[in-house]
Amino acid sequence: MKLSHAERWILSNQFRILQLLDKNEAEYYAKAKEAIDSGYELEYGSLSQYIDSDVVTEEECREVIDILSMFDTLRHSYENLPDKSGIEEWRVKFAGFDGNNEVKQMAYARYFCNLDGGRFVHLERADDFNSHCPVLDRYRSMLSEWKQSEKKHELSKEDIIRIAEAA
Repeated sequence: MKLSHAERWILSNQFRILQLLDKNEAEYYAKAKEAIDSGYELEYGSLSQYIDSDVVTEEECREVIDILSMFDTLRHSYENLPDKSGIEEWRVKFAGFDGNNEVKQMAYARYFCNLDGGRFVHLERADDFNSHCPVLDRYRSMLSEWKQSEKKHELSKEDIIRIAEAA
């Protein structure tokens, strides 16, 4: 990992502050500051070992929010239907994301839904947002259909069926 002079200066100051604030870890922060101050590049990786290098892009975040919005609308619209015949309830419920293959989406959905005291509180949370099977392709097909709806937030029975069948 390469750090600019300014980045090293900022990190050095942060480690100095942490050294003063956290007496239990002061020695660790002093060593970290020394590594940064001295430019020991080999040590930078160990100092940032808990920072995930795999980011969730803005587009991926927006896709997750769109999926959550779609399922929230599906749930609400389904509950308001006077005649639910022809629609299996499980098909309009959010199942989460796969904890093995869709980890970024699952983690972001969990994070986003817990912000500000809770968002999308009416959605099923499955097993802590884990569907235990891949669902993203199915959700993307549904999302494409949802986005074509004339009234995306007030779905008709026909809209719900069309979106559910896209899965």
